[in-house]
Amino acid sequence: MNEELKRAIGYAMYDNEMTKMELSEIMELSYPTMLSKLSNPKNMKISEMSKICQILNLDLKELLTIKN
Repeated sequence: MNEELKRAIGYAMYDNEMTKMELSEIMELSYPTMLSKLSNPKNMKISEMSKICQILNLDLKELLTIKN
């Protein structure tokens, strides 16, 4: 599941032409913290995942039900 989440978020960032640095600034997180969360998204808080979904135009329910 973790790899699929990383892939989905990565594709959405690409589609939205958003860098990890830009995402960290919008999320109001330090760049190293954002990198940590993106490398292991299954450990994100629901509120963080929800905010990322809003920023990247993703469906939270769809993202949370990703299966390998």
